[in-house]
Amino acid sequence: MSKISLSVGVFADLLDQWGPDLARWPQQERADVEALLGTSPEAATLLAEALALNDALRDSQPKAPAGLADRILAASGAGKPKG
Repeated sequence: MSKISLSVGVFADLLDQWGPDLARWPQQERADVEALLGTSPEAATLLAEALALNDALRDSQPKAPAGLADRILAASGAGKPKG
């Protein structure tokens, strides 16, 4: 059986750095995290909480009204000939 080289504390720091989408992590860290997640309920909880927070933040982003960018550009005079 191989020794897990990643502590929960280090995992928490890496989670803050790389985010909860493990596919975006560097390969070496990902392998270590998968080993840790297989043995640590605390690490699994940290990941689940980070994923839930990420989803909540993504779902709560306000959407700009349709045509807002066009109205801003029109009001700014962008695209009007100078003279």
